[in-house]
Amino acid sequence: MKSTRVPDAQQAAHLSSDDASRSPLAGELMDLYIAALIVIPLAFLLKSLWPS
Repeated sequence: MKSTRVPDAQQAAHLSSDDASRSPLAGELMDLYIAALIVIPLAFLLKSLWPS
């Protein structure tokens, strides 16, 4: 049987403060910004090519 060690309260508080101090451009939010930078100009390009 395998057991895992549960982090103590001080360690858990340290981990949550690290998450809060991350920049807004980190992780999944950065992926969202990159997707918006690709999709929005592509939408304008396709709209300009569409016959009216």
